[in-house]
Amino acid sequence: MMDLDREQFRKTYLLSRLGFALLAGALVLACGTALLDLFGSFEPGLVLRIERSTWFSWIDLPIVWGSLVGASLLWGRWEAVSWQRRAGLLLVMSLADVVLWVLDHGDALAPRELEIGHEWLRYHLGGALGWAEFALLASLASDYLGHLGVEEAADSAKAVRSMAATGAVIWMLVFCERTHWGGGWPLRPHRPIRAFETLLLMHGWKLIWTITLIQVTALVIAATRQSSRVLEEMQREDEANDPLRSRSVFGDEQDPFAFAGGRTV
Repeated sequence: MMDLDREQFRKTYLLSRLGFALLAGALVLACGTALLDLFGSFEPGLVLRIERSTWFSWIDLPIVWGSLVGASLLWGRWEAVSWQRRAGLLLVMSLADVVLWVLDHGDALAPRELEIGHEWLRYHLGGALGWAEFALLASLASDYLGHLGVEEAADSAKAVRSMAATGAVIWMLVFCERTHWGGGWPLRPHRPIRAFETLLLMHGWKLIWTITLIQVTALVIAATRQSSRVLEEMQREDEANDPLRSRSVFGDEQDPFAFAGGRTV
């Protein structure tokens, strides 16, 4: 990975920054929807009106497609086998998210009489993919930041993966508890919620989801910013080593073509 020449590194950093930036934008929007979901426990009427609005039904479009394009840009950026595997797996999961998104918006995209169904299963399949994507994103951002010299990122990524694992276990408990297994196929939830403990688990799952999402977003934003700093430093080094640059870049030398008061000095 380190045998690339300077221009190849620059191109890799540029594409990595763009990929992380797209992922950061998608994650910021996802944070907004997650916080709105939590707020629904306190103001259900207001949140319900927002969720029923026309624009809100399409807010997941930039989230899903932005994540797909961002993951595509990260895949293949570095030759390390571990990076390729994780970025490739993230790309496959992003493609699965796109398929689920198309199924959810199929009637709006192409009205048809065919009923797909399985809404409960599709919803929780998306949740399962989400926990895995959190861990992969944290791992990729941590490795990238470590490559750029930010050693503290490894601890943050470890905390994210631990939180994601905890949330995934709680999600599985909620899914198993709420699914009406005796109702045949397709799977459907119990209505209403059968136990107060299940309700607590649901709130705990949503809270952990939101916290993990915010942590992952912070890591991805940090990777984007650090890429910009490295590219700026490379630009300054190139300018300092350019023999054809204007002498006015030196603070202690006089540029013979400088102007002062409208006259050539």
